[in-house]
Amino acid sequence: MSETASMHLFNPLLPGRTPARIPGVSGRGLGITTRKPEVLPYEEALEERLRESEERFRGMFQEAPVACHEIDGDGIVLRVNQAECELLGFEQEGMLGHCIWDFIAPGEVAKGREVVRRKMAGDFTSMTFDQEYRRQDGTTVFLEIHSRAIRNTAGQITGIRSFLLDVTERKRAQQALQAQAETLAQSNAELGQFAYVASHDLQEPLRKILAFGDRLKNKHAEALSTEGRDYLERMQNAAGRMQALINDLLSLSRVTNHHQPFVAVDLAEVARMVVSDLETRLSQVSGKVELGALPIIVADRGQMAQLLQNLIGNGLKFSKPGQPPVVKVRGELLNGPQGGVDACQIVVEDNGIGFDEKYLDRIFRVFQRLHGRTEYEGTGIGLAICRKIVERHGGSITATSTPGMGAKFIVTLPYRPLSEETT
Repeated sequence: MSETASMHLFNPLLPGRTPARIPGVSGRGLGITTRKPEVLPYEEALEERLRESEERFRGMFQEAPVACHEIDGDGIVLRVNQAECELLGFEQEGMLGHCIWDFIAPGEVAKGREVVRRKMAGDFTSMTFDQEYRRQDGTTVFLEIHSRAIRNTAGQITGIRSFLLDVTERKRAQQALQAQAETLAQSNAELGQFAYVASHDLQEPLRKILAFGDRLKNKHAEALSTEGRDYLERMQNAAGRMQALINDLLSLSRVTNHHQPFVAVDLAEVARMVVSDLETRLSQVSGKVELGALPIIVADRGQMAQLLQNLIGNGLKFSKPGQPPVVKVRGELLNGPQGGVDACQIVVEDNGIGFDEKYLDRIFRVFQRLHGRTEYEGTGIGLAICRKIVERHGGSITATSTPGMGAKFIVTLPYRPLSEETT
């Protein structure tokens, strides 16, 4: 090549000539050199940010005070933090790469596998559940597990991240409470059955005492001295009180042990039947029962009759001396906060002697009396039976009163639609 040609090739100042651009080749001077690829500043910054983010996440994961691990779809532990290792007593090396089932109590493995299967399929409707884990020393711990899905850039679930809270004390307290409740329920059932059997078995000898007492009084009264007739009278009175007590105990035990299914009950019809049964008593005390409107509810018909009979009978019994008792009974359906009917309220009001409301809780207890046996008859069980009946129906009973101004008993029962006939 001539010098002129060489000048035309490399001299950018010659007219009509454009310097040739060759990738990786510099045209400076007459030599040819190789140039390194340039790294743009924003790429370096992005890589640095990614490194910082990864380090930050790794630090937060490891230093978090809450136990945490990540697993893949096969249950293999991909990450586990120090808090979980300390909780279970394992080193990180002893958990990483192992299956999570190795650390779950044997009886919980099947449940754990099913949970992982559902969550890998995208079912995260139940984000929290309890599971029993096994510590390295062989003891177990109850953990409340909160799970989240790990997704790739395409949105596919590739694993599960779980946060674990130690709820061992709470779980064991719940188990102890449940066991205690079951024991108490069993004890109450046995006590109720015992009361029923004992009361039933006492009826026969008591009937004989009353029967032979009556024969002695009717056939041999003349042969007895005045003192002997007094003893006989006291014996029969005591036997009569014993019989009333046994009957009330039987009624109390039947509330829970011999109840009937819930059916549609016309309270107005039941109330009329109760008043008819109390006709003799009403005649004796010159009393009156005024029946207002009463709804139809779903309940145990027999127990509703007993509830009304006890409350009306209570009003007739605790009347003022020289004033005929008047008992008013009414009821209504009550609307709840949402506007629909949610309760039934029954009110039984009397014009009797009333009571001091400081004794309100006491009057609903078994064998509790505010007056002596010589003042008013009874066993002190009637209102306790009312409370039992109301509680069995899921309701409440209370009363308001002022001494000398009568009493008002208020029964509130949850409303059940007439279609909900149940046992």
